[in-house]
Amino acid sequence: MLACVDGVRHLPALAVLLGTFAAAGLLLAMLAQAVARGQGATMVLYGVLAFLVAFYGGNAAGLMVMDDARGQPRRGIVDALATALRTAHRLLGALLLIAIAYAAGALLLALVLVVCKAPVLGPAAYTVVLPVAVVIAGLALLVLPTVVVPLAAPAVWEGADTLQCVSRLFAIARRRLLEVVLLMLVVGLLASVVGALVMFVVAVGGQVVARLSAWILGPQAPAQQLMAGLFGFGLRSLTGAGVNVGASAYAAAGVIGGGVVAVVGSVLPGLVYLRGACEVYLAHADAEDEAASGHDPARPGGAAAGTKAAGAAAGAARSRGILATVAPEASALETTITMARSPLASTTEVDVPLDLVATVACCPACQHAVQPGDHYCGTCGAPLDGDRPEAAPR
Repeated sequence: MLACVDGVRHLPALAVLLGTFAAAGLLLAMLAQAVARGQGATMVLYGVLAFLVAFYGGNAAGLMVMDDARGQPRRGIVDALATALRTAHRLLGALLLIAIAYAAGALLLALVLVVCKAPVLGPAAYTVVLPVAVVIAGLALLVLPTVVVPLAAPAVWEGADTLQCVSRLFAIARRRLLEVVLLMLVVGLLASVVGALVMFVVAVGGQVVARLSAWILGPQAPAQQLMAGLFGFGLRSLTGAGVNVGASAYAAAGVIGGGVVAVVGSVLPGLVYLRGACEVYLAHADAEDEAASGHDPARPGGAAAGTKAAGAAAGAARSRGILATVAPEASALETTITMARSPLASTTEVDVPLDLVATVACCPACQHAVQPGDHYCGTCGAPLDGDRPEAAPR
């Protein structure tokens, strides 16, 4: 889980989020002006544009964060934006299907309660319906903020289409709800800690810089306005509060510069949360894939047992002194001793005692293996020099 803190080091994703935040904020300011003037069509236009910028920009940053979580090379900003434009609509489709499912569940519950209005059997049926409905409704409402909202986007970023996204979220909620809830609480806690640290840095550093600015630049750089800018109060907010920001160029510059700091400080916890959501989704999506293939690590004899057996076999192989490569039709005397073999070779590993290896000899004519004491080679018939054939090189 501590790996999600690395999200703050992803500078390209940070740049995308900052650009998205600035563009969406500008469009929302224009929307507010249109609302104040009563321009209905302009209101709709600016509202739709602000949503599209925030949606596709956030998905582009999420794709870049997902690359880091999967250990893949980071894609460029242009590639991330292009991929978001091609695939982010899947997230809207998945959320729409989930909303339809929740609406159907609410309608079904309403119909069941209507049935419970029956004069005779109604109270008895309600006795059973009440506890079941409470548990199901409570779990459904728990799944919404802990599984659907944080993990739907990572599923799309990982490459799932609309139906795959919905099915994976359902499988995670059905089998691993408690784990996901606890992990997402940890992710939220880490993001909150990062946000608190950012706020501390901004508050302490802002006090120092604001006081020094007021001391050196004089009344043209009021400390109160500089601190207000650092905490996200823009020119419009201060002007609406009766502060004459335009009276000093330094005051206006301080508010704008402080706004940049406020935007960066608000984006950093978001990067931590995005990385944490990607890590949680990948961990449980992989577990679900293993369960679907019949290798559930949570079951005895599943992937865990297979991994343990594979580790034991690997340890036994590493403990061998010599590995022998045996051809399928070769005899024991025609075995070729080697210290390494190709991973793709169709061979069988056998253990050969070292004392046996030391006595292996070969024919000087054809180099086939012979036994000590042979006078003629059993392969080519060549006579052997003496009772001791030449020892085979090891």
